[in-house]
Amino acid sequence: MKNEYENTAKLRQALEQGCLGIDANIAARLAEARNKALDHQNFAVAEVMVANAFAHAGGRLSQVLLPNARMLTALAALTFGIVGTYYWNAFEQADENEEVDSALLADDLPVDSYTDQGFEAWLEHSKQSSSQ
Repeated sequence: MKNEYENTAKLRQALEQGCLGIDANIAARLAEARNKALDHQNFAVAEVMVANAFAHAGGRLSQVLLPNARMLTALAALTFGIVGTYYWNAFEQADENEEVDSALLADDLPVDSYTDQGFEAWLEHSKQSSSQ
């Protein structure tokens, strides 16, 4: 261990003595090259950190989604079926309303009959009798 410290001290002295005789232009170029190398190293470390973060997030996502893929597929199919049924019923209800509106417009009923309380009952009764 003592030998290692001695070698390090000798190396440091030799480097310091060698630096004293370096031209100012060369020293500036060496400093610029050192700064570029440090920037490149920092950028490479940042790239690795971002890549690791994405890999970790992707791994966690696959751990959550893949075991539950059957359930998610069934849930998506059920949701699609419910939404489809809702729209189908809405279109059928619109068709029924269209038929009633057309029948009302074609009849020569007075306007007061539309506000009569028994008119809805009459419509239901006529609708049921026409469908039989």
